[in-house]
Amino acid sequence: MSIIEQYGLRPNKKLGQNFLVSNAVLDKIINIIGISSDDRVLEIGPGLGALTGRMVEVAEGVTAVEIDSGLYRYCAERFRGKNNIRLIHADFLKLDLADTFTKFVSNLPYYCSSEILFRITRYSAPHVYVTLQKEMADRIIAGPGNKTYGALSVTLGFYYQPTILFGVSRESFYPRPEVASSLVRLVRRRRLPLSGGDIDIFHMVVKSAFWGRRKTILKALSESPHLQAGREGAARSLAAARIDGGRRGEDLTLDEFVSLAEACRDLRGEQLT
Repeated sequence: MSIIEQYGLRPNKKLGQNFLVSNAVLDKIINIIGISSDDRVLEIGPGLGALTGRMVEVAEGVTAVEIDSGLYRYCAERFRGKNNIRLIHADFLKLDLADTFTKFVSNLPYYCSSEILFRITRYSAPHVYVTLQKEMADRIIAGPGNKTYGALSVTLGFYYQPTILFGVSRESFYPRPEVASSLVRLVRRRRLPLSGGDIDIFHMVVKSAFWGRRKTILKALSESPHLQAGREGAARSLAAARIDGGRRGEDLTLDEFVSLAEACRDLRGEQLT
């Protein structure tokens, strides 16, 4: 890795930095993403700019957000003179960017992958492509009853249709991580199951259902610090959604979570009148 040595860069373990260095994998990702001349891409964590350089050659514009000051300086020098790239030295989790992107691309750091994915849901970009830990990829596509099914599965399923495209070996990265990775595609749903304030209630319901894993859904909602429904309110909402209170959150489908959110909304409306 002569570039790393030349610029005195060191992968930061605290930031979960594992650079994708396999040209074969990089080319495969670019072919799948299918960058076009009218794409406005947001890349989270460009690192050494391996994907960035390929996208800049085609896209209308690339916005790359890099938290590491050394990597930011390197990318600023590497892409000097390119008019269709905007580099931002910041933590993506603390940014509020204009919702104008057509694609999100990222080799996600393992330590905060879920936080970034939850943050991405705020944007309406039709396509998201992320390389992340295989275990997390499996969680994203998991269905009810699967031991890896949880809040991440339900929340991303609300906004997207997720697909694991292919596995990425440990040897494709520098430094080599301890686990394998996967490339995941998230296709934004054209119409979300809920809108407005109902989405906020949905998120509270999902958090409540999984905050005490292995609890019945009635107990989880009753005791949740997120929903504050109480046992009577939880029981009424579950009855209205036609969900057995003895079931567990990890067994409920996305449609059932949506129905439960609507029932909780209606109950709140009754309490305010």
